[in-house]
Amino acid sequence: MFENYKKAKKAVLETTLELLSKNDLQSTSMSLISSQSGVSMGSIYNSFSGKEDIINELYTSIVAHQTAIVLQDFYNDSDIHTRFNQVWRKVIQTCIDYPEAFQFMEQYSLSPYIYDKSKKEAYDNNWCGPLSKLYAEAIHEQMFKEADPRLMVQMHLGMVVNLIKGHLQGNIDLSPELVDMAIHSCWNSVSTSKAFLP
Repeated sequence: MFENYKKAKKAVLETTLELLSKNDLQSTSMSLISSQSGVSMGSIYNSFSGKEDIINELYTSIVAHQTAIVLQDFYNDSDIHTRFNQVWRKVIQTCIDYPEAFQFMEQYSLSPYIYDKSKKEAYDNNWCGPLSKLYAEAIHEQMFKEADPRLMVQMHLGMVVNLIKGHLQGNIDLSPELVDMAIHSCWNSVSTSKAFLP
């Protein structure tokens, strides 16, 4: 996930993410990050101003990583329904493949530790924007009902997030059939009679 970072910075980010999946932020001290990552305190402070800076770097890098995966092959000539399915499958699979990152985003996305600049960067550049344009295209083609495309995406994301939580907690078996049903339900929840699927 942090392949674009230099070795020491990558180790700090990976270690912090792992520690935060098991401990709260207060218990995750800089000295613990240093000892667990094998990166000296001096090297850490050469890259980060402090723990909040590490948290914000995690936040923006996780968003960028998920966005790169979700939007891979998104800009092609496939029809709207195919691209809709493709994106939501990748969103779900990315959350399953990187459970610690999913947990971090759920826990810290509304945290005061996340700078406004980081939140704005994540909002402006994440995969929801391009997907909203796909929804807008579907509205223009009278396949989706008239509504705010970004709001539609957020509504569907809320449902997906709850499914992922249930899966990671061991309460839901997120089988391929259930994924199919979830994406199918998302499509039909906003579609017009022209595009409604049986």
